[in-house]
Order: sequence, then structure tokens, then C-alpha cells
Amino acid sequence: MRKDRVIVRHVIWTIGAGALLAVSACGGTSNQTSETSTTTGAGGGGSGGGGGGGRVVSTAEMVFMSPSGEVAVMNLDGSGNRELTSDGKQKFLPHFSPDGTRVVYTKFTVGGYGVPDSKSDIAIYDFTTEAETLITDTGGASQAAFSPDGERLVYGSSTLTTASDGGRGVYVMNLDGSGSERIGGPSGKDDDQVWGDLAWSSDDWILFVVAQTIDGCFKTRLDKMRPDGTARTKVTDGGPSCTPQGFEQSGDADPGFSADGKTIYSSRGFPTEPANAPPPTGPLTLTERKLYAFSSEAWSAEKVEQDLSLPSQPDCIEGVPKGSPDGKRVLLFRMCFGDAGPAKGICVTDTAGSYRTRITDGFGPDWNPVAR
Repeated sequence: MRKDRVIVRHVIWTIGAGALLAVSACGGTSNQTSETSTTTGAGGGGSGGGGGGGRVVSTAEMVFMSPSGEVAVMNLDGSGNRELTSDGKQKFLPHFSPDGTRVVYTKFTVGGYGVPDSKSDIAIYDFTTEAETLITDTGGASQAAFSPDGERLVYGSSTLTTASDGGRGVYVMNLDGSGSERIGGPSGKDDDQVWGDLAWSSDDWILFVVAQTIDGCFKTRLDKMRPDGTARTKVTDGGPSCTPQGFEQSGDADPGFSADGKTIYSSRGFPTEPANAPPPTGPLTLTERKLYAFSSEAWSAEKVEQDLSLPSQPDCIEGVPKGSPDGKRVLLFRMCFGDAGPAKGICVTDTAGSYRTRITDGFGPDWNPVAR
């Protein structure tokens, strides 16, 4: 089996990486103004996400990766659009802390996403100090997310890039990078080949994508476990489709939770190339990916799954979905291919998937939990 068939990929970012400019999938325009922030009162503070002690809380509704590869924030109406970072190093998949005072993200210190021999580590941007701190130094850390109390981070080692210390798997650590502890990793067996795409729910489950090849059928599914590595549970089987040779993976990728942790949103891949898609620039052909939703309970053959894609627009790639704090909306990245050519951008929809409204150009959006 080719190694590139068992790597969990953010396939929707590999198209036009670093050049998400001028076009979008959803129509509309955006404005650029200054961001508003507030300062919390005394009390709390500490090293976690409790707020207080005069810490600055961002009021921007979302954080995302800008077209230039920097971390940016803005409101859904287009206001408050500004980049938090500006050093020219590519950043990836930013996430707000539960109290809105920090953002964690993957920073490519060498190269960038999909570039051979790249190096990545975990960085935190603090709205109080307006500064970035790199909290790992292995060159192979990525895909971090905050715990529900904001006191810890989950991250992957050697999932996107290779760690210098040889670590491979899922780890939990403190916000300053101390206390890193491995809580799990792939066994290498046919049903447990590669892990990636981490999320941490409000009800304290860590969700991850698992690559599997069973009876010659390669696809990706979702599992979850507790932060100590116990209670591992299969959440999906990745759907009915196997991955054709030379295609990006079928199955689940880039999952996100609803605010209450009860619903999971996923980018479900199918073994069909979107109509009018351009020829592949890499080794693998694009696959159609649809927004799906299902409960966070254990998988069974009877488990209900909802296809939230738009039937009128089938030739799209949708991914990195995140449920809103009010439980009514979903942010996602969307790329569609039509007669006018490819279009891509960050969109919002309701939890029924009944529409798509453009927010801005960019990738990997996440909600600010305190900006309602």
C-alpha cells in the first residue's frame, strides 16, 4: 500500500495553498475595520482559560487562516477583520480558548502544509500581551485544541510533520508546553493505521480521525477517547465508500463538535471527482466532500447520519466544520467547481444545511465561544 493513501490529509487546503484570493464559494463581500476587545475584571486568571485579572477578551466572532497564511479574526458581518500575526510563516487551524483570551494554532517554522521536510510546532497568541509564544520545539507538533476548562491542550506529534524526538501519537500538555503526556496513538494494524484531525468537546471527549484498510478498502473514520486515553470508542465507520487508487481519501475528516458536544460535524469524502475540477497538482485526485452531521454516541449500523450538503450544488468540497456557541449555525470552508471556474471561501450555514452564506476568503474557521 502506498504511504500517501494512509495519511489523513486536509485535502481542501492543498488546492491553492497560500493563495486563497479574491474568489469565494458563497457570494457576498466583506469589510475591514478594527477589532473590538474587552478586559475582564479581577479574579480568576492563572495559566488557564478562566479569564479575570485584567485579561483581554477578544470579541471577534471567529478566527481563521487568512489568504496570506496568517492568523486572523473578524465578525461574521465582515467587520473587525485583522491579522494577529505577520511574520510570513504559515499558520494552520487556529482555535479560540474557551474564554476568548487566546488562540492556539499550528505554526510551520520551516516550509508549509504539504511541503516536503517541513517543520511545525504549537503556538499561542495572547490577546492581553498581543504576542505569540511557541510552546513546543520538536518540529513535529500540530493540530492543537483547548480543553473545555482552557487549562490544557491536546495535540498530535508526527501527524503533519515529523518530530525530532521520535514521538508519534496524541499528547496532552499544559499551556506553557510543560507536562506533555502521550495518551494514545495508532497501533499500525489494518484498522488503526494513522491518527489525526483532533478536536476536544465541551463534555471532555477527544475526537480524532483514524485511517484504516480492511479487506483492501481504505477510508477514514472517527473515534473518540477520554483525555487520559481511556474509553476509546468508534463513532463512525467512515461511510460506505472505499478510496479508489490515486484519489484523496473517502470517509471522515476535519471534524468539529457542536457547543454541547452532542453533535459532530464532518467532512465526508466520496470516491467521485467533482465535475469541472482542475487537474490535480499533487499525487492524488480530488474527491467530492460533503458536510455531514451525526451524534457523538458510539457507532452502530443503525446510527443516523445527516447529509447537510446542498443537492443543487453537488460538485463541491466542504470541510473543517465547527458548530456555533448558540447551537444554531456551522462555519465551514467550501470550494465549488462550476462553469465559471473554481470558487472557495469561508461560509456559514444553519444546522440543517439549508443555505450557504459567504463570510470571507480564507481557511479553517473557528468560533469564539464568548462572542455570541
